Amino acid sequence: MAQSTKHLLAQSLKELMAEKPLDKITVKEIVNRCGVNRQTFYYHFRDIYDLLDWLFIEEGKEFSRRHPNYYTSGDGESAIRKMCNYLIENRQMAINIYNSLGRDNFGAYLAREMAKMLRTALMQRALSSGISEETIAAVVNFYKHAVVGSLLDWVDAGLRGNVETIVELYLPLLEGSVDAALNRLTAN
Repeated sequence: MAQSTKHLLAQSLKELMAEKPLDKITVKEIVNRCGVNRQTFYYHFRDIYDLLDWLFIEEGKEFSRRHPNYYTSGDGESAIRKMCNYLIENRQMAINIYNSLGRDNFGAYLAREMAKMLRTALMQRALSSGISEETIAAVVNFYKHAVVGSLLDWVDAGLRGNVETIVELYLPLLEGSVDAALNRLTAN
């Protein structure tokens, strides 16, 4: 029952974020939308940002469930494509979170998901070429911030254009650069 209540609260928040910025949403609106009382909300969450964090964790689980055996190219093309598709599917919510105090939470969520995808791709190479976990972590950290930062700029611009345009824009910047970075880091 507790999990379903949390899911109801999260769904209400998600629906409201598609309508207006997070800063303008109240606990009262969330509970009214899903038919529970304020005490129920505070039994599960400290505040709206705690609910937002929980929502992002659940969104990450759902993303992994929808793409259980996804393959991410070493240069990150499919990771960027998947992240762009997620942003387009959740366009208004993404824009409204970005334009609110939830921006940091949103960026952290996107960075976590991007890191998972990139780590999956790079671990395949690491196993076959003896690249250390430390090196993989450094490369993942760099590229997750580069990609997510660029995608957040895209959100800031209103998610104009389509996924293929965005992928085509960033792919030449990434092609071969991951391999080059790994080679340089392992040569030291």
